[in-house]
Amino acid sequence: VPLARVTATGGHHSRRHLATETDAAVTMEPKPERRVRKEFAEKLKGGPGFGDFITGMKEPLTPEQAMQQAEAVQSKIPGNSRLPRWLKTDIPTGGNVTKIRKTLRELKLHTVCEEARCPNMSECWGGGKHGTATATIMIMGDTCTRGCRFCSVKTSKTPAALDAAEPENVATALAAWGLDYVVLTSVDRDDLPDFGSAHFASTVRNIRERAPQMMIECLTPDFLGRPELIEPVALSGLDVYAHNIETVEALQRSVRDHRANYKQSMFVLAHVKKTKPTLLTKSSIMLGVGETDEEVLQTMKDLRAVGVDIVTLGQYMRPTKRHMKVHEYVTPEKFKHWEQVGNDLGFLYTASGPLVRSSYKAGEFFISEILRKRSAVAAAKALAAEGRDGSNLRDISASIATEERKKAALDSASI
Repeated sequence: VPLARVTATGGHHSRRHLATETDAAVTMEPKPERRVRKEFAEKLKGGPGFGDFITGMKEPLTPEQAMQQAEAVQSKIPGNSRLPRWLKTDIPTGGNVTKIRKTLRELKLHTVCEEARCPNMSECWGGGKHGTATATIMIMGDTCTRGCRFCSVKTSKTPAALDAAEPENVATALAAWGLDYVVLTSVDRDDLPDFGSAHFASTVRNIRERAPQMMIECLTPDFLGRPELIEPVALSGLDVYAHNIETVEALQRSVRDHRANYKQSMFVLAHVKKTKPTLLTKSSIMLGVGETDEEVLQTMKDLRAVGVDIVTLGQYMRPTKRHMKVHEYVTPEKFKHWEQVGNDLGFLYTASGPLVRSSYKAGEFFISEILRKRSAVAAAKALAAEGRDGSNLRDISASIATEERKKAALDSASI
């Protein structure tokens, strides 16, 4: 029998139950059964299905088709952080990568490959399909005096002084690596009286002395468009003079530092050709920063007009969240289109692809050119028969490049 406390109130007895007491008299009434919304459920059953939301489709999409459509939509989303599959690469590894990194640290050298977080480091340093190992050395320090919105290199108005031993150290390292092709680039050094022109030229001469067989490309700053600073580099003994236009004319101010501009860069490239007509010139365009097709085409035409021989087109990839956003991820098919446009415009070589950078596979092209020498004599004779100067390097190279493109197209068609 449960315990209870009895109290007297006005002669009447009242009973107060304890908290632990179970008594039928104090049990709560059972909850009513949960009502099922049968009417709503019936409406759902009779309502529209997933197929009613898809119009204009005769058959369901395959998984591959659905993925392609998703990537096409994704590529047009401004600032989208998820990369399309064609922009994903492996982490740089391999014996040659380790060897080059070790030497860089020992000699206190820098590469734009690392500073700019290039996605092709492993492929270039390890050699491509021809086994052509290529590296891009960044001289004059790792701190730039300019602040372009796409670049991840450190910036400062007062970077460290130049290393007087750097030209010799670079030449020593390159000779030890046994590279086929080297690209020398640099930060902008607006703090120096000659903007680093003499240092650039000295580095090339040192490399030429220690590794005369190595092909040298220089990717230079604009030197503020001053001819007396452009000429020493152009005449230093290099094989290719490169200067990047970066983007179309309308976007220059929003992409590059305010001290760089379209006309100034075009002048640099034109003056190099004027200084040494046989020197190959090269420039690069980033896509995916808001440009239109018409603007890209005009930029390519302008580059050809100033005598540029080689053009590269690649996808802009945002280094960090502090840099400008990606406007669009351009598809591989679109890059293929620009490659054809470059060939039609008469560039000796057009490298166009999502992962292409200004020095991407640079060496492979020139190794291919060595193989093409077998047909150089025949090309020269053909030009002479047409009444043109067969000794002209540009005409010979153009004829050989045209023949190689035709051959490559036939090979692709036969696969």
